[in-house]
Amino acid sequence: MNFLCVNGKFATATDPVIHAANKGYRYGDGFFETIRVFNGKIPLHVFHKARIEKSLMLLRYELPVSLDALFGQILELCALNNCSNNARVRLSFSHGEGTLFEHTALHYLIEATAYTPQTAASGLKLGLYRELQKEASPYSSLKLSSAFIYSRAGQYCTERGLNDCLILNTGGQIIESIISNMFWIKDGITATPPLQDGCIAGVFRSFLLEQDPLIREQSCTIEMLKEADEIFLTNALRGVQRVQQLDDRIYADTLTRRQFFTKGRDPFG
Repeated sequence: MNFLCVNGKFATATDPVIHAANKGYRYGDGFFETIRVFNGKIPLHVFHKARIEKSLMLLRYELPVSLDALFGQILELCALNNCSNNARVRLSFSHGEGTLFEHTALHYLIEATAYTPQTAASGLKLGLYRELQKEASPYSSLKLSSAFIYSRAGQYCTERGLNDCLILNTGGQIIESIISNMFWIKDGITATPPLQDGCIAGVFRSFLLEQDPLIREQSCTIEMLKEADEIFLTNALRGVQRVQQLDDRIYADTLTRRQFFTKGRDPFG
């Protein structure tokens, strides 16, 4: 039997826990954090904590418990669900209950399930999603509950047999994929789009930028990616993933392998 944690209380995963008046459900007024637990610990704990603190500050939410207590509940839930060795955790926050003009205390929900890393052996096959574009704003770096563009892009991928899709901002710049941050390598230089262009402030992105100060933050156009030597994606669950193909363009992964798979930059062992 699996369990979840709602506002600090543990319940079976089959119990209904979200009311119809929940503002995250009604209006997408909330945010979430995806966390990997590995060998009973949270390897990217510092980066997750920093992003949650930034989200709470920008959204003016008040967390009813300390973040240390919250991370303790995450590990306790993983133990209850027998997945402490390797777990995928979703931590969801919603702005209480009520109408657009009211709310109760901030709600949070923790879900934890066993996680088996899945990678495309020969690299990821990507497409370019053009139906909707993401607007850059003070909130665009947060993992907001209102994720319609990502849901639509996910459907686009499924219909075309793609592993992921790249997302554009309203200025036509490529900023990220559906579930990952994007990096590209050209002439030995690694770059990633800056937060001001609208991408999510990914924790693995932050980890790599701290590890390697030579990585550039640079706006990216479609033409630049077509001329890139290599592309890779990163997120908190899967770490670094190589990209084999974007539309009809095939990419190498020599430098990606050398730089990010042989230098001890994998916090998950």
